[in-house]
Amino acid sequence: MQALGQAIDIRLGLAIDSPKATLAVKRSLACEMVKCWQQAHESIADIPLLDGWGEKHRLFVKWKHMEAKAAAYYYHVLILDESNTEKSQRAAVAALQSAEESLRESRAVCEAFHSASPCRVDGEHEMVLPLQEREPCK
Repeated sequence: MQALGQAIDIRLGLAIDSPKATLAVKRSLACEMVKCWQQAHESIADIPLLDGWGEKHRLFVKWKHMEAKAAAYYYHVLILDESNTEKSQRAAVAALQSAEESLRESRAVCEAFHSASPCRVDGEHEMVLPLQEREPCK
């Protein structure tokens, strides 16, 4: 499921760059990505994690799941925003709050992922990179 989620992430990136891709297509891809990462997250929860790499992998899957949720809510907000009804505007505000919450959680898990040990293995020695040398969370 992780590979499928990553493939859909690439497709969403291509759709974002394409002026022909509609908001509905982008939202649909984001929702598919949520499903894939949700299944991967549920599956990895059942696996005993015996080392640091297993925990780091679990954090990666959770990070991507929360990031996908934020994207799905964001595109849902954009679609709702196209409507001028009061009901859709209220729904858009609620979806935007959910998107922001998912994005905050995604960033927190991203930071946990980047600071989790092992950070990088060079040969047989673990090297922990200083925080400023790690890739920042977007």
